[in-house]
Amino acid sequence: MHSSSFLRTIVAGFILLLSASGLSAQSVRFLDAMKNYQLGDTQEAWRLFEEEVKENPSNDAAWFYMAAIASNDNARRKDAEGLLKKAIALSPDNFWYQYTLAMMYIGSDRQELAVPMLEQLTLDYPGKTDLYLDLINVYLSENDVEKALATLDKIDAIRGKNEIVGLTRAELKLKQPDPDPESIYGELAEYFEECRSPRIASILGDYYANTYRDSLALRYYDEALAIAPDYTPAWYGKAGVYQMLRQYDRFFNSFSHVIRDPEVQPHAKAEYVEQLLANPQFVRTFADDFEQMMVDLHALHPDDNDINNLIASYYYRTNRPYLSIELMRQNMERHPESADAALQYLFLLYSQQSWPLLAEQATATIQRFPDNQDMLQLRAIAYSQQKEYAAAIEDYQRILDLNPRDTTVAKVTYASIGDLYYQTGETNKAFKCYEKSLKIDPDYNPVLNNYAYYLSLLGKNLKKAKEMSRKTITSEPDNPTYLDTYAWILHLLGDDIEAKAIFKHAMLYGGKESRTILTHYAIVLEKLGETDLANIYYGQAKAMTED
Repeated sequence: MHSSSFLRTIVAGFILLLSASGLSAQSVRFLDAMKNYQLGDTQEAWRLFEEEVKENPSNDAAWFYMAAIASNDNARRKDAEGLLKKAIALSPDNFWYQYTLAMMYIGSDRQELAVPMLEQLTLDYPGKTDLYLDLINVYLSENDVEKALATLDKIDAIRGKNEIVGLTRAELKLKQPDPDPESIYGELAEYFEECRSPRIASILGDYYANTYRDSLALRYYDEALAIAPDYTPAWYGKAGVYQMLRQYDRFFNSFSHVIRDPEVQPHAKAEYVEQLLANPQFVRTFADDFEQMMVDLHALHPDDNDINNLIASYYYRTNRPYLSIELMRQNMERHPESADAALQYLFLLYSQQSWPLLAEQATATIQRFPDNQDMLQLRAIAYSQQKEYAAAIEDYQRILDLNPRDTTVAKVTYASIGDLYYQTGETNKAFKCYEKSLKIDPDYNPVLNNYAYYLSLLGKNLKKAKEMSRKTITSEPDNPTYLDTYAWILHLLGDDIEAKAIFKHAMLYGGKESRTILTHYAIVLEKLGETDLANIYYGQAKAMTED
């Protein structure tokens, strides 16, 4: 902390300690200066204090306040220490003056000057235990752990045992070279017997849980809860032990206290529960417990975006997408300023292929966030799925306009526009878009594949199509879509034997899931005279829905 911050705090305390008689003994000018200082008019206060010390140079309080003003003024900061020392020279026994100078030394990284002052102050004012804490911090800044520990013993002697001292002592010992954790936590356990703090008990529980002594860990967590029944760290610790022991009824009971604690940040709750949801079997086995957990979370944090996203994810994973969508719709309405909330809702509509509703809702959100590219892209997809190709192209063009220098966005967007133009029958425009994309990235497989396949359907430039398609299967040799394109071009070029080999490879990597690939393979087999086998694949293709 900067010395000026110390001074602001100390001066505030010093003002409160000025007695009525002390103020009445001061001049009217000093009192006016004080009034301006407290009102924040430090320039006028400085002028009045300066006049005061000219006429009454023995007014130590005026020098002190001038030091306080100087410490917060870049132009005068270099004079603050000298002004403060004048106050000390006039009143050497004033605790606040001495303490302020010590803090000024600490704030300017001169701990070696602060140490003797603080040590003397602890002797002169043994009841001020905060001094010992300041001294401990200085010792630690100089890596003198032994003196810091000895100072903690003094606090114990003055105040009696307390939580902060006990935990600080354990923490300091753990930071020493080659610490003995077992001995240190053993001492902390002894300290706990005289200073029964839920925090100490919970920390002991954490240590024993981490060292796989479950019974001892649970004992200390229970000790913490006996002192403070709502102490969440202890409930969290117990939940962890029960989870490790696979005692899930007790786990959910303990964890419910964490869920219901309004002081625990919603983000932390969401992160932990998300880890639990990662195990589908666990969620299915304890479905009722998870249902109650979601009810509790939503009841406590109905407007929190993280919690609503978590619950929506839970409903989606448990095959209730309609609940996810409704929850995300409500969440979006609660957070009209949040683009993320809107996107979560739109992505759910996308996942359910609710194209008309997605287009409608994306249009509404784009009015609030006109330059959001994700929303534009989702609407473009919705339009294209409804064969509203011109509207989709317009959205993709808007994305290009928003990213005039982003080549990654450009290559992907030109690819999408090219696909849409092909659907409208404007093949020349489609191929021009593909050429623009490949100019940015000549090895961009989605464009190489589509360009090659559409050329094959048109029966044009088959040699060019073959070379483009060859590049895709060279970089992704197990992609069934790319293998189909290459094999089909080989067939069109009259090389059915090689085409058959490529199709057989495609069958091993998902080709049997595509009606188009099965049909192409059957055609090649029939061309080679393998009619019976061709009929099998024709039959499989007819039994499938469109790709």
